[in-house]
Amino acid sequence: MKNQDIYSVAVSFHAAILEAKYNREFDRRDRMSNFPYGCCDDSCDLLAYYLYTEYGINTKQGTGTYRDNDPNNTTSHAWLVMDNGTIIDITIKQLQFFSKYDEGVYVGKENSFYKNLERHQIYENYNICQNERLWKDYQIITNGIRV
Repeated sequence: MKNQDIYSVAVSFHAAILEAKYNREFDRRDRMSNFPYGCCDDSCDLLAYYLYTEYGINTKQGTGTYRDNDPNNTTSHAWLVMDNGTIIDITIKQLQFFSKYDEGVYVGKENSFYKNLERHQIYENYNICQNERLWKDYQIITNGIRV
């Protein structure tokens, strides 16, 4: 798949999460009810499962810590990395650096933002089938995807 096609899939997935959030389909105690804030790792696991099962796209999860000169701006972050190095990030809107992305999605090469994160690591994605809450979230999200 081309990056533009992956971008379209990611935007649809992002939109389905927002729709579910606004319709209060997630339990209020569920981290996804605050999307895109505080749920980047869950969002990554959910999108990774979708990309793999629907399109055969393998990804891993990247993590790192963002810091700037203001200690109040320190936060951890997670995103997906495809085998070819392409980054897919559907929670990027929460970070001021990427506020210009109207649809809240970034698909592209590793840029200086990702390269400069502290404690940058890559992990295997969590199997959402092993977690009742994530599996329920996945069902809610995929029922709302408009292609």
